[in-house]
Amino acid sequence: MKRYAVLHAPDFRLQSILRHAPHLNDRPVALLDSQGQKPGVMEFNALALAAGVEMGMTPTQATARSPGLQLLTENSGHERSAQEALLQTAETISPFLEATAPGIITIEWPPEKPVDVPWLTSAILNPLQLIGLAVHIGIADNPDLALMASRFANPVEIVDNPALFLDPLPVHVLQPSEEIRGVLHAWGIHTVGELTALPMRQVCERLGPEAVALWDRAMGGSPRPLDLVKPREFFAEEADLENPIEMLEPLLFLLRKFLEQIMVRLALVYLVAGKFRLVLRFENGAPYRRVFTIPQPTRDVNLLFRMLHTHLENFTSESPVIGLELAARPVRSSEEQFGLLEKGIRDPYQFAETLARLQALLGRDQVGTPELEASHHPDAVHLRPFDVHALPSSSDAPLIGIPCLRFRPVIPAEVILEEAQPAFLYSERTTGPIRETEGPWLLEGSWWERNHWSREEWDIATDDGVYRLVRTDEDWFLDGVYA
Repeated sequence: MKRYAVLHAPDFRLQSILRHAPHLNDRPVALLDSQGQKPGVMEFNALALAAGVEMGMTPTQATARSPGLQLLTENSGHERSAQEALLQTAETISPFLEATAPGIITIEWPPEKPVDVPWLTSAILNPLQLIGLAVHIGIADNPDLALMASRFANPVEIVDNPALFLDPLPVHVLQPSEEIRGVLHAWGIHTVGELTALPMRQVCERLGPEAVALWDRAMGGSPRPLDLVKPREFFAEEADLENPIEMLEPLLFLLRKFLEQIMVRLALVYLVAGKFRLVLRFENGAPYRRVFTIPQPTRDVNLLFRMLHTHLENFTSESPVIGLELAARPVRSSEEQFGLLEKGIRDPYQFAETLARLQALLGRDQVGTPELEASHHPDAVHLRPFDVHALPSSSDAPLIGIPCLRFRPVIPAEVILEEAQPAFLYSERTTGPIRETEGPWLLEGSWWERNHWSREEWDIATDDGVYRLVRTDEDWFLDGVYA
């Protein structure tokens, strides 16, 4: 028989905010429902409950009960991050997951895995506690019963006998409508066991079609297929900011907290960060996105934060930041084995930081690795972003001929022709008669574009060496010397 587990984070919206604000843990805190016409308290912590704060209170009523109460509003970015953290942690149990509701994940328990409470505590509860999420776990033979068990877990509830678990519970856990709840109260029915003790047929006849579903829940529910989801590949933390950020320091403070949270989550699943992505959203204009390639995959917060800091200290925007996201792409940690004559970069992180500073100083398009273009032009190269893991291209073909040392800059020259052949050369490098010539070799490219080019190349021998001579648009110059 299949079993199901439900991870339930009580007061999930409030928890998703407090995990980024640990300084509020020792204060009474309440979360306001900003969607309704009148803001009202919808979630609160234990200190607020002890002070007398209740569900549905207005901000004025709540602060009257608890003068030191901290009122918060919903943050959809924090909620998405916390939901992803729940999903990615649940995936360590099984790949068959359902995002049942915000803060509620339903898992199809693998039949080969025994239900072990100490293992759940060490593998699920404690890791989630490290990232600021307190969850309860309910386990039962169907998803709905497991969800109900999670609401009463402390912190794990395993239901082997549905009737034994359900009978003592108050009848409102079955979520009847207000009308049916009033009828049951008038009948003196206060627990699930008292309801199921009544004749089912007569109850359904008197209460109508809704009572059929109510009775099914009272008997422990029935199996249903899960609406399966797949967690995102990236481990992300994001926030929608209530107060826009205009200075670098508060932005770096938030990013540091995000990095710490992400690295803890990666450690829980024994992975490291291979790349990470920064997204900044502004009051005006398109968002800013930047992907950082990490020289060597790591979970070192200080090293990764230094990369962010180096990049952002030269970053400017015309409008303040109203939202941000930091996401890391997980990879498995590996040790690289070099060959006998190979060696790696002594400090790849210092090297990456130097590259980042050069990019900030010169521009991103001015720093990189030269790469030949698919052209016959000898100087057709472009810069590609440096990749420490990319191996230099090599060819199995042997090198044939004499090396040519090219002059940069080229050396202007004047040439006297005899019968269309170079016969005498004037230049700063050498002057004199040309004893032998080979050529010409005609090269041309990009004839379909405005930057069309053509050149005529000769190899010439003079009294003091062999040179490469080039003519372009009637201008002659020495391009190199054969060594």
